[in-house]
Amino acid sequence: MENENINNLAEKIALLLQTEMQSADNSIQLNLEKINKRLDNIESKIASQNSKLELQSSKPNHFSQEKFVNLEELADEIIAGIETEKACPYEPTGKPCDHCAMCSSRGF
Repeated sequence: MENENINNLAEKIALLLQTEMQSADNSIQLNLEKINKRLDNIESKIASQNSKLELQSSKPNHFSQEKFVNLEELADEIIAGIETEKACPYEPTGKPCDHCAMCSSRGF
């Protein structure tokens, strides 16, 4: 009889330990899921900040640099326009006409 009581008590203890371990496993699993969600949020924020930094890095850092970029674009447009203009008849190098009015001063 005493042996049966010891066996019953051992089974109850084993059952309690098993349920406690399962609940501990479940709580650990829930905590890990919370941590994963937080990490996902952090990663998405970092990714969005990186994309913002990439956009900012493609723009000039200072407004004076922006002016230089605009001047470069303007120069490119002027050079493209010069290629279609006629050559100056008074320049030996065949330089495009810069509208210096030398033609009109000579009567052309």
